Amino acid sequence: MAMGAKQLKVGLRVGDMDRSCTLYRKVGFKEIPEEQQPGMRYLTYGHTWLMLSGRFDHGYHHDERGNLTRQGPLGYGFVLVVPTTDIDAMRELWRREELPVTLEPEDTGWARIFYGLDPDGYEVMFEQFH
Repeated sequence: MAMGAKQLKVGLRVGDMDRSCTLYRKVGFKEIPEEQQPGMRYLTYGHTWLMLSGRFDHGYHHDERGNLTRQGPLGYGFVLVVPTTDIDAMRELWRREELPVTLEPEDTGWARIFYGLDPDGYEVMFEQFH
């Protein structure tokens, strides 16, 4: 069976592949080397894959959606939820990377959570369970 045939995968179109890949590696994702797809980067977090592809230089299967995606903005309505053991470290990472915060860390009762935007405007929620 092909590598990754049974994993849940999430694909994000990004403007700066290196910046996005570096950020998600700092969050805790692991990169999978892949020479067959030079316009993409594959990362994993547990059993879930994150596939980064170039917003402008990777093909689209649907012309209208491709045109709209290239025009932007990206990210509205999508939230990537990542578990963490250190919510304060994730908040500090967002500060160092000078990325927007949409919700400062707060206690929800079941976890401490924090929301920020990645370089392309995708919302990332971190949750640290009690």
